[in-house]
Amino acid sequence: MEEPVNKTTTPITAATAFQQLSRAGYPQNYIKRFLPDWWDNSLIRTSAGSLQFALILHQRLGLQIEFMPDGTIAIASEAPAARFKHRADTKESELTLAANLGLALAKTTLHAVRTTYRTLSSDPQKVRENCLGNSTCNVVSFESLLDLCWRHGIPVLFLNYLPRGSKKVTGMAVSINDRPAIILGFNHKQSARQLFVLAHELGHVLLGHVGQDSVLLDEELVEVQGNLEGSPEVPKDQQELEADSFALRLIRGHVDDPIEEIGSPKSSAALLASTVPVAKRYGIDPGHLILSYAKQNDEWMLANQALNFLPREADPLELMETQFKRNIDLDSMTSEHANYVLLTQGYSE
Repeated sequence: MEEPVNKTTTPITAATAFQQLSRAGYPQNYIKRFLPDWWDNSLIRTSAGSLQFALILHQRLGLQIEFMPDGTIAIASEAPAARFKHRADTKESELTLAANLGLALAKTTLHAVRTTYRTLSSDPQKVRENCLGNSTCNVVSFESLLDLCWRHGIPVLFLNYLPRGSKKVTGMAVSINDRPAIILGFNHKQSARQLFVLAHELGHVLLGHVGQDSVLLDEELVEVQGNLEGSPEVPKDQQELEADSFALRLIRGHVDDPIEEIGSPKSSAALLASTVPVAKRYGIDPGHLILSYAKQNDEWMLANQALNFLPREADPLELMETQFKRNIDLDSMTSEHANYVLLTQGYSE
């Protein structure tokens, strides 16, 4: 970021700055969480302090602000180089906040990844084989796919802390200086739901859908939500269809339609009993098949009950935290930046 030019002739006050930021969707109590311990709001009244304030907001929240001669600030309303896949009733401006935060988190984190980026094939079957070859299980699970991403230097980050009332996102694919990152924002502890999101975002990365220094943001993926009855779905453009196809081939292999073998179970126990043999036969995550059945037949309540009967798996959010701390050299960051990347993801220090 170029240093913002301070055009202020009337000194800006902290009250004015925070009022304007709050109207833009960034409440003061939210911003305070990201300010360094040494920060004093009185510094905003000085030229050097106001410049420092702008740089902090850019580095940690992805905000672009400019000081105006009348003592106010101008806040950029659009995230640079961002593309949004969103519901028909969502405005792109409502997702700018999350896109800015995702870019800022990725920029701060990428230089500290311990593993050099090694690209994966754009062929989902080859990615599947790579994943299975380094796993102790015979299915592509969230845990094994997460491990594959990190082993190839593709960090999988978690956007946990957003201002109250702001639009949540399911996932993002990011590219910074030809280095990709994936950001998940779906706060759910069922691995099967997180599996499809991760596979879909990895598809965006490997299929070249993400431009240089940009972010591609998915607000919702109906395949994992399970509560979208009657709500406007995200329109499927060609890239979304390609990412969906990549994800399904990665998770299912060469099996085109395993759902037809499940039949029409009338209870959650029957759904589970019908799904497990099919999953075992084809080497597919059983939770994924249950969610696929729910989407195809609009049976989300039945599917959610069946998912609860599956053997308990490791918490995907805890897996993400463990992999992050194992693969990011926090000691190479300043303490402020290290605290920031942990805070943004909701991780312990």
